[in-house]
Amino acid sequence: MEFETNVAISAGLMVAAFVLDWPRALAGVIFGVLSRFLPYATVVIPLGVVIIAVGGEFIYPLIGRTAAPSLPSFALGLFSVAATASNLYITIRNLNDRL
Repeated sequence: MEFETNVAISAGLMVAAFVLDWPRALAGVIFGVLSRFLPYATVVIPLGVVIIAVGGEFIYPLIGRTAAPSLPSFALGLFSVAATASNLYITIRNLNDRL
């Protein structure tokens, strides 16, 4: 029962992340899947989340999505990437432990 509850919470957070900022959430999903194969993922994931959020903050003005980098947009991107990457990594790890 505990695993199912965690999966439901993770799915809700991922949906919220995609609704708020889908490009960075998609990057977070890709990073979460790839981080399953990285060593020291508990250290790499937080660093990667921040790097992806910062990268998006500087890429968005170039493609016209925002006018300029801002702290609220960075915080939103940080949530979007973290909600997808870390939740996906943890869910995959818990599923592997359960099997």
